[in-house]
Amino acid sequence: MGRHKALKLLSLLLAIALWFAVSGEERTETTLTLSLELVNLPRQIVITSEVPPNLQVRVVGPRSTINKLSQTRLTQSIDLTGYKTGRHSYPFGPNSFSFPRGVQVIRISPNPLNLTLATSMTRTLTIRPVIEGRPPAGYELLETKIRPEQVVVKGPLTELEELKYINTLPIDVSHLTEPAVISTDLDFKNLHLSLKEAVPILAEINIAAKPLSRTISGVAVAAVPGPASLRPAQVTLTLKGPWQQVK
Repeated sequence: MGRHKALKLLSLLLAIALWFAVSGEERTETTLTLSLELVNLPRQIVITSEVPPNLQVRVVGPRSTINKLSQTRLTQSIDLTGYKTGRHSYPFGPNSFSFPRGVQVIRISPNPLNLTLATSMTRTLTIRPVIEGRPPAGYELLETKIRPEQVVVKGPLTELEELKYINTLPIDVSHLTEPAVISTDLDFKNLHLSLKEAVPILAEINIAAKPLSRTISGVAVAAVPGPASLRPAQVTLTLKGPWQQVK
């Protein structure tokens, strides 16, 4: 028993010494960046509000502790288990973070974190290519095909139920003089949509020289090998072919 009491007393003395060491150390203030992680989002629910990637937490504490925190990748998880559709406000306080003893939280931004949750669904949509620009002079766009022609998209019911198709990002053809396959992506701008399964989106662009027709009058007719007499001695020719060759 005597040894046990001695160990408890030693532990107490070490704790007191550590407290004095920390409290006597120079204190400093800084802003820590914590990566925000939303976990356990219920199935069939999607987040439709903008979620910041990080939290900015202003803290003050012993310089050595603050320096160590500043060099550590910090994360803050929010458990969404049981959350329903609608608007939610998630407040943060000094006890929301697992900082070492002696570190005080001064300010948190954003605070509270506002989330809007909506019912999600999946839907198969046709992809519609969006063409930007025109081919160079003498060339024309004959056809554009998208592979795949359709994709399965997931997102809020309110956004997907009215959609008939999904556009690609603009595909620039102003520099093309021959057929090409261009990698593109879907335009989810201002929509809270994503692909159910990631697939490459390819645009097959069929570019060709414009056909040109040209008439040449007074072309002399000669027999080879000659000599021979031909009538008429001159003819009118009409040439048809690619723009570069006929011009």
